[in-house]
Amino acid sequence: MNKDILPQGDYIRQLLVKSNVTNANINTLLREKGIFLGHNEKNNSVPLLMKSVISPRDYSVLYEAQKTKEESIKYKTSSIKCNSDFEFSAVLSEDIDLHSLILERHTYKPNYKVIGSPTFYFEDENSAVFEYQIERSNLLSDWTNNKTYHNGAITLKKVSENDIQISVQQNSTSKETNEVNNIIMNALKEQFFQKAIINSSEDIITVKFNHFDNTSRVQFFYSFASNFNIYLEFKSITDIDVYLDENVESHADIKEFLNEIDNLKLNGKELQNHILLNNVEYFPKLIFGAAKVRYKLNHGGVEGSAIINLGFPDYVKAAEEDSDFQISIDLVLNKQDKNPKAENSIRKKLLELFETKKVESYTKLKRV
Repeated sequence: MNKDILPQGDYIRQLLVKSNVTNANINTLLREKGIFLGHNEKNNSVPLLMKSVISPRDYSVLYEAQKTKEESIKYKTSSIKCNSDFEFSAVLSEDIDLHSLILERHTYKPNYKVIGSPTFYFEDENSAVFEYQIERSNLLSDWTNNKTYHNGAITLKKVSENDIQISVQQNSTSKETNEVNNIIMNALKEQFFQKAIINSSEDIITVKFNHFDNTSRVQFFYSFASNFNIYLEFKSITDIDVYLDENVESHADIKEFLNEIDNLKLNGKELQNHILLNNVEYFPKLIFGAAKVRYKLNHGGVEGSAIINLGFPDYVKAAEEDSDFQISIDLVLNKQDKNPKAENSIRKKLLELFETKKVESYTKLKRV
């Protein structure tokens, strides 16, 4: 965000009307200017803020508010079975030319580019991290976000408890960083194959939508609705994307109710207790695509809430049956505990715990 002139008038309207900028964001700024409204809808508040003087701080607050939704980090994890022991510094000695690989993937010039020439660095002998940032251009967008920046990362950890494996964590903050992660992983697979670390792509284990039947997929989601670690107390499932399998006959109890429905977007306080969702006899008809689970958090004296978004996003968007399982973590901490360092530490620990639970549940419930 580098602007020579602060936006006013209609330019600021383009930013204020975005759904990511809430009524609360706007009215907080108005109250700081001594303006109090009885009705805080945007039809009332936006014209007033358009006519006021926007300071650099005001603009920064509004600009960051409209970025928040996309910038939440989404996590995908997988494991790689290895044939023999190795050193990351030796295996990853070749640089990955991301710029060329991105251009090869696209028929036309893509709308983003990787900044600089990122490479792996090694936290220790068993960990390798590839972090990068992209610059994305959108000439069809308005001036507020026609050039944006997004971070991505891939973390490799060598695990050698029984067999030697590599634990892979992919972090993305936009569809473009997700694409870059896929490009990096393809390059890594080729390097691992050439150096005889793996035999084939089958050595890479991921949790995919089509690894379950309808019943086991529901049970997989529900396995997270429990107190499975000391830091989290399960409270409720609040959102579920449910689709109905047209190839499965509805249970007699719910047949009349479901006959005319294709999918359900359920929102509520405790959906795990919903009559449709808590009877295993109904599960064969139900296709779970995503769910939001709420927990009470207490991590080393830091208290608040953790909202975990679980799902197969490519199935929800385009019914892709080989969609990877994805997790994102939203933390709502008490005011005195809010700081980036604490949040990053907690998020990292929770991700490790969810990874352990994911593998445990996947092993029990996947198709044989």
